Amino acid sequence: MDLTFTPPSTVRARVAPETRYLRVLSVCLLGYALFSRSFAYIGVPPLFIGEVLLAVGVFMALPTGQLGKVFESWAARLWLTLMVLVLVRTVPYLGTHGLDGPRDAMLVGYGIYAVIVASLLLAKPERIRVLVERYSTFVVVMLACAWLVFIVAKQLGEAQPGLPWAPHVKVVQAKGGDLMVHMTGIVAALILGLVRSTPMRWAMAAFSSGIIMVSNRGGMVAFVLGLGLAWLMRPRGAGVGKFVYAFVVLIVLGAIIGPMVQVEIQGGSRDLSVEQVVENVKSIFGRSSNALDGTKRWRLLWWTDIVNYTVNGPYFLQGKGFGINLATADGFEVGETGQSDLRSPHNGHLTVLARAGVPGFVLWVALHLSWFAAVLGAWARARRADRRRWQAVFAWVAGFWVAAMVNASFDVFIEGPMGAIWLWTVIGTGIAAVRLSRTHPGLLDSANIPLHDHDADARSAPRQPFSWH
Repeated sequence: MDLTFTPPSTVRARVAPETRYLRVLSVCLLGYALFSRSFAYIGVPPLFIGEVLLAVGVFMALPTGQLGKVFESWAARLWLTLMVLVLVRTVPYLGTHGLDGPRDAMLVGYGIYAVIVASLLLAKPERIRVLVERYSTFVVVMLACAWLVFIVAKQLGEAQPGLPWAPHVKVVQAKGGDLMVHMTGIVAALILGLVRSTPMRWAMAAFSSGIIMVSNRGGMVAFVLGLGLAWLMRPRGAGVGKFVYAFVVLIVLGAIIGPMVQVEIQGGSRDLSVEQVVENVKSIFGRSSNALDGTKRWRLLWWTDIVNYTVNGPYFLQGKGFGINLATADGFEVGETGQSDLRSPHNGHLTVLARAGVPGFVLWVALHLSWFAAVLGAWARARRADRRRWQAVFAWVAGFWVAAMVNASFDVFIEGPMGAIWLWTVIGTGIAAVRLSRTHPGLLDSANIPLHDHDADARSAPRQPFSWH
């Protein structure tokens, strides 16, 4: 009989630095989604958390040896070409505009996150499975907190204190359009079966979407279009019925209770009511009876001016460069001169056109369309092979991308880290997913992805321990 004493092992498996990085990135993405600029300004000016995380990510991605595979994607190649053009239009103005040049150039520069994320996922394909599984945690936190943070931010407004190192940034900030992009992803995940759905989650999704939707027309359009695409791309058996039922109940309750409870948001310019949603819709397709028409006209005038001096004018090839304040240069500054921090025309795509000219804009459009085409192609292959988990993943990234791009057409979203890091992370995930769906088609078969209760594949799939690899 062997009487040798073997003490229990207390040594934990070593966690790879790349895995730790992905964990930190996941937490930061939650912070950006929930607290917007308040979270983005964590750091020591001018070095904030997004830039630090980007620099560390570059050092994580370089040793993986996956950069060659990432740049086999046409989207990555076109991004690199655009990045070179942006640098050419930024460097000459550093002496004149200082750090404003690199700040504006990060609209494209944050694309490095796509390269980082794609490289790390390709280095260990299992990570994409865990990334999908961990999205459930994001969904739970956002459904519990997003609506509350939104209401607090809008009710307190300018009355709340600013951050000590950035007084112009309030302690609690939230933008309706940005939150609606994330609500698109959350509801799409519930519809597609990427996260487990419960009556409470459906109810909270409808409630949060309804509360946040009233503040932003662009976010409302982004939500409808992004969710519509995800639904069209849904795998067999998925449906939107529960969300529709929950949303109908919310509208009915809003119509009954709304007149009894008057809650003002946006400094009193909008109400939290069904009538406000109607006004938002009317202002999109025609004329409304409130101040919404004024902001729409302001945008259209500025956008027309940008098209005139680029497509039809002297800035066709070079644009106005990165660093110049477009609001001041174009004569659309709001507030007192020199007091407004407005720099972009509330349209990220036209910001690229104004700063990089028509060549830069063409590259911008081409890189996004090539990425979208690759995702659609991979989705079609998954559909033919009846790989419903891959179908759901591609439907989700496509729906989120559409919502982000639409919101960026009406607001300052991808010009800052709050929206840009999310967008480029999703693009990087899409690049990796397109490749892995070919090289590792069975990668998601064992994932803890519920899909739908009547899905035989979901019931028979073995459950795996929840951990990063």
